[in-house]
Amino acid sequence: MAGKTLRMGIAGMVNDHIWFMADALHALPNVELVSAAEPYEELRQRAVERYGVKTTYASYEEMLDKEQLDAIVVCSDNASKSKIVAAAAKHGVHCYVDKAMSAFLHQADEMIAAAKEGGIKVMIAYHPYFSTAYKKAKAWIQGGQIGQVYLAKASIGHAGPREINLSKYFCEWLESKERGGGGVFVDEACYSIATFTDYLGPITEVCAFMTQQGWRDYLPPDVEDNSVAILKFASGALGVIDAKWGQIGRPPYSNSYHGTDGTLLTGWDSLRIYTRKGVPKELEGWIEIPVMREPRGVGEASYFVETILSGGDFTGVIGLEGARAVQEVIEACYLSAQRGEIVKLPL
Repeated sequence: MAGKTLRMGIAGMVNDHIWFMADALHALPNVELVSAAEPYEELRQRAVERYGVKTTYASYEEMLDKEQLDAIVVCSDNASKSKIVAAAAKHGVHCYVDKAMSAFLHQADEMIAAAKEGGIKVMIAYHPYFSTAYKKAKAWIQGGQIGQVYLAKASIGHAGPREINLSKYFCEWLESKERGGGGVFVDEACYSIATFTDYLGPITEVCAFMTQQGWRDYLPPDVEDNSVAILKFASGALGVIDAKWGQIGRPPYSNSYHGTDGTLLTGWDSLRIYTRKGVPKELEGWIEIPVMREPRGVGEASYFVETILSGGDFTGVIGLEGARAVQEVIEACYLSAQRGEIVKLPL
């Protein structure tokens, strides 16, 4: 497919991430956004006005039947993703799917089976994966710059879906366990789990607690807005994740990695490292490295398109098997919170 323009469609626009993801695709010279499918007519019209798509459909099935597409970007609710990928696979259409992979683990398995049967490629977009800061932190950790990591900590979240003015379409399914898979944990902690497994390897045991803070009277009782998980890695390292809808003010450093020779802090605008590796003792101290924020979605959109056009594969946490491993940890944490016990993996 080298030198070709990728004809792409949009399948689902009830996830607000579609706008930065599709913006990035639309800006690429080797992509043509030709069609959009979404039950909400007003969202279809927005795609026409924003991207100049020539056709729109109320259902993704009709779009896939009638349009000649090479790939689609999927921004539906979590529960619908496996069905959309299965439909795309029947037409040989590759898929660029927003995180998380699915609402529940059995849907992730259905997606993998459908993709294999249809011979299509699927990328799960864990957005930080493509940033310079993410790659630099991974290189330092896996290069031994802070020694053997024994503890990883992540604090993630925002003020809440309604509180940060997410669209009504997005909130509608984020506040539904059936459509989203849960609440804040699947929505936010999925990023931390993907990062941890990519940096440190597989997780073998989890223990989690999930609650509601009590003042969001619009949340169903089975949708959490406050959560903490303790993780054990195959390496013997431990991890802690807190994910909440209720974070007021962005913390300057959200993740920390503690090793036998140093400590690494990762944040929105910079990385900070304290390392004993290759530094004279009298010069040891914190080193801060500013990071440039890339335009949102540009790196991942380019990566998806170039991989499809070159015939490459998606591996690690953005590939199907890696993303399934992340989904399995998410499900194990929900089971742990429900049962009040440690849950071992694989499930």
